[in-house]
Amino acid sequence: MEVHFACKGVRSKSMVLAFLCCVFFAGAAPAQDKLVFAVDIIRHGDRTPLNNDFKEDPTNWPEGFGKLTALGSNQEYALGTEMRRLYYGGLLDSNTAAQSICVFSTDTVRTRQSAGLFVSGLMGAAAGTIPIHLTIPVDIAGGFATDNVVPLANFSNPGMTNLKALESQYIFETPEWKATNAALQPQFARWSQALGVKITNIGNLIGLSDALYIHQIHHVVLTNRIGADDIASIIAAGRWAYVYEYNLNMGGIVGRPLLRKIADYMENARREGVSRKQGGLKYVLFSAHDDTLLREMSALKAPLTGTNSPPYAALLHFGLFEAGPGNFRIRVNYKDWADHVVPDPETGGAEWTVEDLLKVAGQE
Repeated sequence: MEVHFACKGVRSKSMVLAFLCCVFFAGAAPAQDKLVFAVDIIRHGDRTPLNNDFKEDPTNWPEGFGKLTALGSNQEYALGTEMRRLYYGGLLDSNTAAQSICVFSTDTVRTRQSAGLFVSGLMGAAAGTIPIHLTIPVDIAGGFATDNVVPLANFSNPGMTNLKALESQYIFETPEWKATNAALQPQFARWSQALGVKITNIGNLIGLSDALYIHQIHHVVLTNRIGADDIASIIAAGRWAYVYEYNLNMGGIVGRPLLRKIADYMENARREGVSRKQGGLKYVLFSAHDDTLLREMSALKAPLTGTNSPPYAALLHFGLFEAGPGNFRIRVNYKDWADHVVPDPETGGAEWTVEDLLKVAGQE
């Protein structure tokens, strides 16, 4: 099943709050169901361009390149504050925060900061008791022993000896990629000259589109040598190429390792009967990137398509609910500018069984 979502840049804290208020009204669980465990994957907040590709004045970006902006900080804190309404006082409380919450981040400044800001919004002063881990246990039961942990990036970017062959089969040699590249080919030389960057194929537009988009939303003038229509075309083409690189086939393959880990947490929570335990782990947060969300949506068999790359502070939520003793169900929601139910591909329904999540993750 393909899920078509609108994707826009998040531009203000108030807009984030308004969006999330509608999320929780739309996604409320039946009153008799109890949320007993949850996993969230978030994209970091608004950032500056990753690199100085256009050799511009660095003072345009006082934070530095690839860094969280003040807007990005506000987005993540606001997101955590709104999630507090869902979790606080029921699933989580400040007295047991250190024992009940586990936070993971990829090893970049912007994702670590986003994790900290999100947790501050979620838990207030208790956030100071919650460490941010850059490694994740291979075996959940084994904890953080040195021989039982790997970097989170290993799950987001799994090493595969046949990765290039898979990329060729599922991306670069597909009719869709070839046709789109051929349609844009006549523009590459002109765009290269205008931007001072070598462009020979649509893949070269991915980084350029990101940089141009950031300049656009921050109202930073980059160049007068290329018109608004060309800038819009580059942004759209680069974003399409980026999303397509994580299509159902390719994204599903590289997204499955992290989904298996999430399924492990859900199965472990069900097995332990977390709703009847006073202590213990109740919530896991992964702070990562847009490509992480693209991978996981494809692994869930609900790939994002077109130019619908996850916006800043997007969130993928997994909630384990208990409707009665031993009756567990999972609800999966993807949140960009609205709340989207991610259906169980086995049934098409809004609720997943733990078994179905394990199956989709490749563990059954």
